[in-house]
Amino acid sequence: MINQKETIAAISSPIGEGAISIVRLSGKDSIAIINKIYSKDTLKFKDRTAYIGKILDSKKNVVDEVILTIFKSPNSFTAEDIVEIACHGGILITQRVFEEILNAGAKPSGPGEFTMRAFLNKKIDLTQAEAIQDLISAKNKFALKAASNQLQGCLSNEIKSFQKVLIDIAAILEVSLDFPEEGLDAIETKSLIDNMKNILNSMQKLSDTFEDGKVIKDGVSICIVGSVNVGKSSLMNAILKKDRAIVTDISGTTRDVLKEDIKLNDMFYELIDTAGIRKTSCSIEKEGIKRSQKEQKSSDITLLVLDASKKLSEDDLVFMKNLDRKKTIAIWNKIDICQPTEKVNFENVVKISAKNRIGLENLYKMLEKITFKSKIFKDEIFITNKRHKIALDEAISYLKKATEDLKKDTPFEFITIDIKSSLKKLSKIIGFDITEDILSSIFSNFCIGK
Repeated sequence: MINQKETIAAISSPIGEGAISIVRLSGKDSIAIINKIYSKDTLKFKDRTAYIGKILDSKKNVVDEVILTIFKSPNSFTAEDIVEIACHGGILITQRVFEEILNAGAKPSGPGEFTMRAFLNKKIDLTQAEAIQDLISAKNKFALKAASNQLQGCLSNEIKSFQKVLIDIAAILEVSLDFPEEGLDAIETKSLIDNMKNILNSMQKLSDTFEDGKVIKDGVSICIVGSVNVGKSSLMNAILKKDRAIVTDISGTTRDVLKEDIKLNDMFYELIDTAGIRKTSCSIEKEGIKRSQKEQKSSDITLLVLDASKKLSEDDLVFMKNLDRKKTIAIWNKIDICQPTEKVNFENVVKISAKNRIGLENLYKMLEKITFKSKIFKDEIFITNKRHKIALDEAISYLKKATEDLKKDTPFEFITIDIKSSLKKLSKIIGFDITEDILSSIFSNFCIGK
């Protein structure tokens, strides 16, 4: 666990050349430390006011002219005294400023230590802390919106609303335990069960958003598969709008897996080109096919490319049997030569010419349809973090058991235990009753200075 008695410092802006860089300090000695190396008396500075001055080295030589702003406790991000210094951008000058701050008594911060202090000092809860990192690493506008909603406390408020209902239910059961002569009649028991069912439905609905939430946060992997020479590499090049994969008339040109990131319709995708599937005696090609099959099984969406100018081959038919039709788009390629004469048993079918870039917009629309199983364009709350998903599902499991036990007239003592266990799992999501190991794991993924 971090030592909050220490004053920490970090370069908070990306290292590189630019107009300005930001160096920040947090801790009870922040203002005193910066006063040692600043050309003006920072102890007299007003809160939230920018001052122009100079950072000085030990010999009083000017290191840089900077703008300094103080944010006094408790009205700062970390709830501690914070000093932010905007110096000239550049690797050397920023490092010099940072070194002088360390020489004056500050300690280098660890990954995410500023945000962890904000959490420990109850300025934000754990879901909001995680949302900050999600906001920084957002790959598309949907991920940005989901992270922003979480940072504003939307997910926290939803979890707290679940807790309030469960606390009220537990309180009723506790009263019945303390005053058994009062008891619960059949109508009250039914009302309690109905309330538990309603909250279960709400919790399950939130849990079910994880699949879309994962897509929003991490993007989607798309694997291009099919027999040899059907145009898989041509399709990859057409989507990327550049010659990434080698295209020839020779069968089996692609021997290894090629991967490229791409953004389509505001969504982030990982595009994967694979070796053509066919029977072969070549050991290298066999390995390529083996890798192709592995990538296809682990991908989110499969693009099955078929040659519209030929009949389906035995390799096509065998390979098609093993595909998940819900996540597969069957693509008839080479319609510039002729239209397909056969039908395939897939819900999602599109006709294109990768060579002439015909029909790609229809493919993109179909990709969007498969990608989003629910309407993410509405202002909804999404679970994007697996830690949240696991804890929520565990809470649901305990509450389901409590609900079933109440129907069976199980003694209230056992029912309240399960409800309290459900509450405990919900608390873990927002950061109560959380272990140091989990905290360290979460904040180790943050960047330095955040």
